[in-house]
Formats: sequence, C-alpha cells, structure tokens
Amino acid sequence: MDNEKRMITWCRMWNEDPSLAYDLMSDDCVQWSNHVDSLDTVVGPDEQERFVTGYRARHVNIFSPRVLVDAGDRFAYLWDVRKADGQVLTGIDVNILKDDRIRENWTFVAERLCEQSDPEPQAAGRTDLATIEDLCHRWVQLRNGRAELATDVVTGDFDLFSGAGPGGDAHGPSELADLIERQAGTNDPPIITTHRQPVVDPTRGYVALLWTAETRAAGASVGGVDLLTVCSDRFARAWSLTGTRPFRY
Repeated sequence: MDNEKRMITWCRMWNEDPSLAYDLMSDDCVQWSNHVDSLDTVVGPDEQERFVTGYRARHVNIFSPRVLVDAGDRFAYLWDVRKADGQVLTGIDVNILKDDRIRENWTFVAERLCEQSDPEPQAAGRTDLATIEDLCHRWVQLRNGRAELATDVVTGDFDLFSGAGPGGDAHGPSELADLIERQAGTNDPPIITTHRQPVVDPTRGYVALLWTAETRAAGASVGGVDLLTVCSDRFARAWSLTGTRPFRY
C-alpha cells in the first residue's frame, strides 16, 4: 500500500469501516490528538476497531483527504471533516511507518475550515531536499521572532492559514512579518522548536513540521504542526494548526 492509498484508507476507516485498522496499523501503533486525550490509550488495530466503532455510533463525521506530503517512511496530509450539523473543519495528520504499517500518528483539528483551493504539486525534481530543509530551519527562526526573514523565506503571494482563526492568517511577506512582530511583542511569546524529523517531499515540493511551543515564564508547552508548500525556493502556502496539550512521544 502506498501512502496516498494509506491516506484515503485511513479516512475510510473513520468514515465507514473500522476493520480497515488491520490493514493500516502496526500492533503497537499509538495515536495523539491535539485537543483531547481519548486516543492516548488506543493502541493497535484491535483497540482502534473498537474505538472507531463506538465513535461512529456517536458521531456521523465524514473525512476527506486533501494535500499529501509523502516522504516514504513518513507522510502527512491535509484533510477536511464534515460533521453531522454541517460544520466543516480542516485538519492535518502526521504518520510514521514501521514495517509498512503506521506506528505513530498525530492528529490536529483546526477550529475552522480552510476554504482556499489546494495547490497543484510541484513537478518532480523542482525542489531539492537541501533547499526544503534550509527553508524549514529559517521558518522556525522566523516564527521565533526573526520577522526580517519573511522576505527571504516566503513568496510575494504567500498565504498562511491559521487553524485558530483569521487573526493568525497572513498574505504576503509584509503581513507575515507584521504578524510575527505582534506575536513577539506579547508578554510571554512561546519558543518554537521542531519536534521529531520533518516530513519532506521533494517530488511535490511539500513539507510538514511537528513543533512544540513552550512559554518562557511558565514552561508550559503545546504541540503544533505546519504543512507548507515550496515554489521558487520559498514557501508559497502554509497551514498552521496548534493544540492545547503537549506531545506524548
């Protein structure tokens, strides 16, 4: 099973067939959700099938995959979920494989829908691994208050979608720099650090970054994720979702 099929099948597992967990998950697969701890104790396909069966009895939600980031032994993707009341929210999943099965999963649900159309993937070979890794390094520096980096890191028509609300959106490097300066000027701006290894897809020109935001004074931390696309050696699109709890692994 390739990662595009895994993405589609994972959504089908939640939508219609919990038994698909056996095709997707390792026996020791663990999960983490950005807002709730209900998945913390769900380990492996047996427990997943029982959990999803119970979940579907309470919730009629339909998940639809959108943008895939494929790095072989790890992958991430943007998705939408339509709830029973008609509300639609956008989310991101990040996954690590072990022996051709998902071993670790992180799930993030935004508080709103990203209504922008999805980008077309870059042509194969247009973005090399080193370029994306360097952009990721500078992106984290930017998010930690280096607002002057915006013009070098993002394109002129850059768009940032914030899962928390439109107040965190930005269009173009100037708006992004202003947003970073406002965030850095708060009483206790968090320090952003990369969590685990980025999911880098040079073929499509996409990358997904797990990150931790830790406050300097209180030391409290939460997990987050950014999914970004590259064009002309700069980031062109970004989706940024955060949580209310720290990572467990």
